[in-house]
Amino acid sequence: MTMKSVLLGAAAGIAAIGAAQAADLPMTKGEAVEYVKVCSAFGPGFFYIPGTDTCLKIGGEIRAKYYAFGGTGYNRNDNRSAFDTQARIWFDARTETDWGLLRSYFQINADSNKLKGRGGGDGSKNAFAIDKAFIQFGGLTAGYAHSFFGFYDNEYGDTLEGNYYGQSKTVNLLAYTAQFGGGFSATLSIEDGRDHRVISNDDVVAPFVRQGGQQVPDIVGQLRWDQSWGSLAAQAAGHQSRTDDSIARSSSKYGYAVGATGLIKIPAIDGWFVVEGQYADGALDYLGAYNTFVAQSDRFVTAAGRLDTGKGWSITGELGGHITPQLQAVLVGSYIDTSFDRFNANGSDVGIKEYSISGNLTYTVVKGLKVAGEVGWTHGKLDRTFTSIDGRNRTEYDNWLAGMRITRQF
Repeated sequence: MTMKSVLLGAAAGIAAIGAAQAADLPMTKGEAVEYVKVCSAFGPGFFYIPGTDTCLKIGGEIRAKYYAFGGTGYNRNDNRSAFDTQARIWFDARTETDWGLLRSYFQINADSNKLKGRGGGDGSKNAFAIDKAFIQFGGLTAGYAHSFFGFYDNEYGDTLEGNYYGQSKTVNLLAYTAQFGGGFSATLSIEDGRDHRVISNDDVVAPFVRQGGQQVPDIVGQLRWDQSWGSLAAQAAGHQSRTDDSIARSSSKYGYAVGATGLIKIPAIDGWFVVEGQYADGALDYLGAYNTFVAQSDRFVTAAGRLDTGKGWSITGELGGHITPQLQAVLVGSYIDTSFDRFNANGSDVGIKEYSISGNLTYTVVKGLKVAGEVGWTHGKLDRTFTSIDGRNRTEYDNWLAGMRITRQF
């Protein structure tokens, strides 16, 4: 017998033994790999979270902003130029249930050098902030969401840094929206009144008073009608103002605000015209009074030593559309007028009147990348004097801004 015959015989024996043992082993299959599946029920970008029937969309945005500021309404403590880079990320999770849509939304913003207020703000670095965090179930909205007073700022408000006056707060709330068909809806919202306070700043003198603790939240209601040509809405809010213990005549007083919004779509330019106006008595937050050159307050002490409320009205209009499919133009104009009756020691009234106008052009370079430029101007008049950057005492001021923003969205 040759060596070759021995090797072939040994190999055959080993193969036979292996086959016999394999026949005794249980047959198993590899576990199925679950791949991420596209969810088309809620539009592009959603996918199913593996192992669930919940659809998730993750998005983000980087904004690089460069601005210059100027005018008579500045002093040497204000920034005359400011740069900021802002990062945004959001998560939108939706599930269809027998009781309606269940949705949760969360967005966080991070600023490298936050632009804030007049002249580019305080230069605070690496500021992280929750932009929104809310739950929706059927008609219920609970959490940190945009106030239901008006809809201009939430759905439009297309300035880059230009000023306008109106409700633009994200607040803690609990709201319910009922749909009646034909485009009609009604919302009742209970909103944290601490988020709707207007408190004077250091530029304003003693007659303004400090707020006490909250007893009653704000109540906000809105009626809305949405159609293919546009939308109409009417809204109202009630707001409690309580003075703190520093006022001998500490008291609670209820203020209110009413407003209306109208939108007309312009299909020829893929555009829109929207206007929103409001009146307030003791609830100046709903006017956007916190955006003015001089902050104000809901309550003050009159010359006669009595507590009274600030009053006023504001209006904002926006016209926007596309010059070309890649180039969008927006023009925004806004005005606010507030008054404090018998404010001064001589019994005279004071007030603040301010109007702003801004315009911007946004060019889409490629999908997801936009470059925008903006200019804006604000003129105001006070019923008292202030010291401007040139050292002069003035009652009127003119401020301007110019800048650009580069945005990458994904």
